[in-house]
Amino acid sequence: MNKQIEYIGRKFKELSGNTLKKFKTPIDEENFHNPIYNIPGFSEKNLFIHIGQFLINPNEEHKNNLITFVEAFGLELIKSKASLDQSINFVYLTRCSIMDLLEQELLQNRISISSFFEVLKIIEYSYQLISKTLLNIYNEELLFIKLALDESKEDLKMTLRELADLEKVLNEATIFAITDREDKILYANDNFCDLYKYTREELLGKKHDVYSSNFHPPSFFHEIWETIQGGEVWKGDILNQAKDGTQYWLDTTIVPFVDSNGERYKHISIQYDITEKRKTEETLRKAEKLAMIGQLAAGFAHEIRNPLTTIRGFVQLLSANEIEPNYAITILEEIDRINFIVSEFMVFAKPHQIYFSDCNIKSILTSVVKFLEPEAIMKNVKIKYHFPIEDVVIYGERNQLKQVFLNIIKNSIEAMPTGGTIDIIIERAEQNISITIKDNGIGMESEQIKKLGEPFFTTKQDGNGLGLMVSYKIIQNHKGSVDVRSKSNNGTTFKISFKTQIKKEKTYSSNITENE
Repeated sequence: MNKQIEYIGRKFKELSGNTLKKFKTPIDEENFHNPIYNIPGFSEKNLFIHIGQFLINPNEEHKNNLITFVEAFGLELIKSKASLDQSINFVYLTRCSIMDLLEQELLQNRISISSFFEVLKIIEYSYQLISKTLLNIYNEELLFIKLALDESKEDLKMTLRELADLEKVLNEATIFAITDREDKILYANDNFCDLYKYTREELLGKKHDVYSSNFHPPSFFHEIWETIQGGEVWKGDILNQAKDGTQYWLDTTIVPFVDSNGERYKHISIQYDITEKRKTEETLRKAEKLAMIGQLAAGFAHEIRNPLTTIRGFVQLLSANEIEPNYAITILEEIDRINFIVSEFMVFAKPHQIYFSDCNIKSILTSVVKFLEPEAIMKNVKIKYHFPIEDVVIYGERNQLKQVFLNIIKNSIEAMPTGGTIDIIIERAEQNISITIKDNGIGMESEQIKKLGEPFFTTKQDGNGLGLMVSYKIIQNHKGSVDVRSKSNNGTTFKISFKTQIKKEKTYSSNITENE
């Protein structure tokens, strides 16, 4: 073994990263220090050690040790996101350090010219191995990136195809439009144009009120706008009007698009024509009403037949004997009973004007309580009420609401034949008003509760069930709900809830059985 080469090998193993600082990088100073020198546990001294060891003993083992080190180092370079230029620059600088050391040793006559060239051959071979190994590692990484990009490209193509298919489905199967943040139409598909009888050019830049039917109040569209402005999807039915005046009911879904700040920048409208469906439903409703009229007529005939039989019998007696005053009284009572039943039925049978306006629930309940107090006192029933200080107002028909409370409170009085207490409570939430009427009377079974509101179902011996039936219909037409809770011998609680919706007075002409 050449002693001078062994000497140079030991000198290489003593080199450190400090020797690199006097060589200028061919790229720039920032890239020279970043990111290779930030690799955890990295030291360029290890590279000099492997090169020096290979120079001292250039056998297969030390060659493989050098390659293994460079492979591990190359993977760390890739993890640190160092570029190939940065890696080659680092190799260049380490080579410069080694060549500078050789030059100094040669000038100081510590090695001969022949030893210099012998070392140079081994160094050149070593750096060819280093460069080739690094290039292979980066090529493998680039190949992997290329495969990943190709896969992503295929995924992107598939996504674009799926989007195109989705767009085709939307265009073929729905009435579809895209609108900007100002509610101006940006795009309308063929179905949209065909339905509303406008060309696409006529619709672009216009607002959706261009085809308004004026059926819905401004508050209806205000609610829609608030919903989508809040980034939420709105769903519902809208009656719109085409250019030629034809009106269509549309099942509508409006989906807002929001940016990273949560601000809506556009929205899409997806609609389905449900005009025929609405007509079919209306026909079914009318058929149900006719069926109900038949049921009522049968019950009506049954209820009238009994008092008429009594009247007929007494009239026959009057015709055979002298007039008896008690007979006349009984006849009048039965006639009054017939009149009451007919009056109850007329609520269902006769279309009439219904005046909806702001109704003060406190005032209505106070009036009903005062009216029923004499009867309550006679039956040893005490009526307690818990009303808020401020007025409680809902939108409805005062006389009908009064009839509801009158029927329910009167039933509560009659449910306590030995006396008791009725509590009436008004509670107000943000969008809801509830009226609770609670007694401690005889109560009902669960099966009886289910039948409440049905024609001629009653828990009273002399009742006919029409009072609660009328009351349920009135509450339904006021967009309210009824919750009944009761147990046998443990009292009954009626809770009636209405939405708080105050509007200007308006007149409707309709049948009370219609919920439209």
